[in-house]
Order: sequence, then C-alpha cells, then structure tokens
Amino acid sequence: MLTRSDFDSAVKGALRNHDRTDLLAGNALLHTALMQEASTLGDTPKALKVLLAGTADKLFAGERDRRLYRVLELTYFTPALKQEAVAERLGMSFSTYRRCLATSVDRLTEWLWQQEQELRSTKVPDEDRSAEALPAAEPVLPSRRPRLSIVILPFLNLSQEANVDYLVDGIVDTLITDLSSCLPGIFVISRSTAFTYKGRPVPIRQVGSELGVRYVLEGSVLVGPTQVRVNVQLIDAETDEHLWAERFDKERREIFQVQDEIVGRLSRSIGIQLVRTEAGFRGLHRERSDVTDLVLRARALIGDAKRKETAAEAVVLFQQALQLDPECASAMVGIAQTRIYEVINLYSIDGRDELLNEAEAMITRAAMRAPDNLDLMKTRALLLRARGQFAHAVAATEELITRNPADPAAYKEMGLNKLYLGATREAAEWFRRADAIAPRDPERWTWLQGLGRALMQLGDDAGAVSALSQAIDNHPGYLRGKAMLAGAEALAGDLDAAKRHMAEYRIIEPDMTVQRFAQQRSSVPPGAVSQAYRKEIGRILDGLRRAGMPDDEADLEYEMSSF
Repeated sequence: MLTRSDFDSAVKGALRNHDRTDLLAGNALLHTALMQEASTLGDTPKALKVLLAGTADKLFAGERDRRLYRVLELTYFTPALKQEAVAERLGMSFSTYRRCLATSVDRLTEWLWQQEQELRSTKVPDEDRSAEALPAAEPVLPSRRPRLSIVILPFLNLSQEANVDYLVDGIVDTLITDLSSCLPGIFVISRSTAFTYKGRPVPIRQVGSELGVRYVLEGSVLVGPTQVRVNVQLIDAETDEHLWAERFDKERREIFQVQDEIVGRLSRSIGIQLVRTEAGFRGLHRERSDVTDLVLRARALIGDAKRKETAAEAVVLFQQALQLDPECASAMVGIAQTRIYEVINLYSIDGRDELLNEAEAMITRAAMRAPDNLDLMKTRALLLRARGQFAHAVAATEELITRNPADPAAYKEMGLNKLYLGATREAAEWFRRADAIAPRDPERWTWLQGLGRALMQLGDDAGAVSALSQAIDNHPGYLRGKAMLAGAEALAGDLDAAKRHMAEYRIIEPDMTVQRFAQQRSSVPPGAVSQAYRKEIGRILDGLRRAGMPDDEADLEYEMSSF
C-alpha cells in the first residue's frame, strides 16, 4: 500500500506524463484499489488517463471551480502549449496561473487519496483473510474510521440575498482551516472534497461512509440587514446522533470581522465538544490507550480543570503519552499548561516556583519541535502572567489575538494583565469583549470573575454583583467567587445577601481571613503588581470585611496584597 507521500508523487507524476503512455505504464497508481474499482479498462495507462481526466472534470464541475479544471486540462490533459502560453490563453498572470495549478493539483490529489482510503478500509487483503477466524488479541473498535475525523459540509444560505454566498462559503472555508490547526491530531476533510456535497441532500450516514469520517458538522447562515445568525450541529456519522448544537448571533457591521469572530467561536466550541466526545468514547477502551488517546483524554480533563484532582489526572495522562512518544509536543504543552493552571487556579499554593519551572522546561522542549503551535503560544503567554511579567504577557497575548481574533481566552488574558498593570478600565473592556464573542462558553466564568473584580475596583458595585453572579451560575463550584460576590454585595449595600454568601463560603474555609485571602489566595506574585492595582484592591478587601470575613490579629498592609 502506498504511503501518502508516495501517493502524492504518483499523482503528480501521472499528470506530468499524461501524454506519455510508456512512462505511465510504470506509475504506482496502476496498482491501487482506486484503479481496480474505478476502471473497466483494467490497470492500463489508458485507464489511468481516463481516471485522472474524469475525476478532475467532476471535481471541478461547479461554475466557480471550472477555471481550475481548464488550468489542468490545458496544462496536462491536452498539453499543446507552454505554461506561459496557457496562462495567456486563460487571461491570467503567470503567478496567478501557477497558484491555480498548485491548488487544482492539491485538490485532485486529496480527493483521489480520500477515495483510495475509503476503498482500502472496505477491502480485506487475501493474505489477511485467514486471520479473520482467529480471536482478536485485543478489543476492537466498532469503527475503522480515524478516531478524530470530521467533514464540515457547505452551510445552507437561508438569506434572501444570493450575493452573500461568498460569506457563507467563506465561513466554512476558514473553519476548515482553523479547526485543522486548533486541534492537534484531528483529520479534517479538505474543502474541495467537502464542497462536492454542496446542494446535494445526502444522508449523514452516507456522507460518513463515503468519506470515512466519524463526525459531520452541518449548518446554516442567515444574513439580515443588521445581523448574521449561524446555526450549527455536530452529528455522529455512524449513529446519526446529534451530539451538539449551537446558535451564533453577531451584528453585521464589519463583514470580515463578523466572519473571523464567528469562525473563531465555532472552532473553539467544536474543538471542545469533539475532545469531550472522543475522550468519553475512548474511555471505554482504556486498555488500548495510545498517544493520541492519552492526549485527547488529558485535554478533555484540562478543558474542565475545575478540581485539583482533575488537573493531577491530566498530568498523569500527558506523562504516559510522553513515555510512549518522547517527541510528542502536544503532551509537553499539555503538561506545561496544566502545571500553570495548578498555580493560577490556586490548587498548589506551596511549590509554585517548582511547578512553573517544570512548565517552562516543557515549553522549551515543545518549542524545538513545534515553534508555531497555537497552544504553545497560549501556554507561553499564560506562563508570563503567572510569573508576574505582565508587560511581556501583553505582547505575547497581542500576537495571539492577531493569530485568532475570536478566542475569548486571549481577551481574558489581556484583561487580567491589564488589571495587574493598573489599567483597570481597559481591563474591564477586554473582559467585556471576551463575553461578547463567547456568551455561552463553558469557561465564561474566568472572564466574568475578572470583570467583577475590575468593576469593584472602579466602584461599580452593582455591575460587579451582576458579573460575579453570572460567573457562579456558569461554574457553581467557583468557591472563591462566592466570597468575592459577598464582598461586592456588601459594597452595593445588600448586607443580607452578602452575609448569606459569606456564610456559605466560610463553611468550606472557616479559618480564612482578609489578609490570608489576599496573600495566600493570590494567583500572581504579590510584589509584581502595580501600585495602582495595590491601591484599588483596598475596596475589595473592605467589601470582604463588611460581608463578615475577619482580619488577622496582625493586620497586614493592603499594599502588600494582591489577587
């Protein structure tokens, strides 16, 4: 069986030698399952010619793609002209022609490869048939499809305006690219293949079977005069079960910004759901764990790392993945990220330096293998914040936002760094931007608690109560938030609610004092925060006192505290 690299070389060789029967006779494609299935002419050079030209004709049948077919046709199938002459005949600059040629060859190769894999997955080689009667050495999964594989079908345009097709297709195009990069190990069907289903009402199970994928994402877009609405649903292609659905609404002011924000929210939400679904499925077959399984299960845990035990479990899984593959950059980044979470989520108050040093070492190792990895960039920015290097963290986060302008976690990080630098009003706006683009995100509480703190420091106590209440609704186990909410309620004049929430908090931590809350519950080095921040948090500490949290006998200066 050909490797992907050999297959690609064989397709390109067959195109270059399309008019040379003698050279085609030695092409490796002649011995593929694709040729055996598709041709009635046998494994002959003529059959290979028919396969290539016929596939290209069908693949680029749409009006928008017909130019790509003409590029292939004049370059390879009826090669009477030099490439410069082909470009001139098609009315293109030579550079545009070369880009179109590369695109058409890549799409054709991808389509042929997908068909070859589908055919291979349904055939059992003769030499393997004798093994069918033997008992399996280990449990076998019910599907032979890649475990984390998906096709994003063209979205339906529900608008009255036909001329917004470009926006609808653009959302899908960018989503395919973003999802491929944001979730390591995922197999995403190419755009050219996915768009062969445009306008075709094909059952989901059939799509999954034809493309060999486990998941299908379908959706619709409604573009109105002032608003864009996107509805999406994730479906198990084997069972036809709907796993997840969401609606995204956005103001239609700046159309390209709208597209970026919708795509960013989609890719984040889909990525989270895919990891959770797949990790849960693989949890049923833990005895078969391999590197990908371990990383997926660990990512699912740190995606919901709201308990100290959860973070510890994630580290163990990442470490097991590294034992199987010492070069696995995803596992290195995962360990670094989890160690930082243990510090900033206050799971480990003692030993923070050791944890952050381990995180930095893992980041350095991962950077040697995958320097442009987006998760690596996120983790590095997180480390800078945890170490109190807020100005450097701002610069790193700005780069993240440039790479992915719709990631709410990046806006939250920017808000926290601005908060510690004393730019409190800027911080509040960054937190609000995070909430505007991800109002249903499972990690919403992380930026709402930041917004609540910023508003308390600014004297907007009613706004702080609202933000912190929503944070607790999003994450009921957010214990520290219960104390913060009590402080905000006390400052807003609602002492009954403040006393009640503080009493609920003190059931869990009865010995907590204002000074210990400020110092021991700090997620950053106290000495690293700005003078403006130290001054402003006096309001928060005052709110805690009014709500019923006691002082230490040895009263520490507010200026030495931080959150």
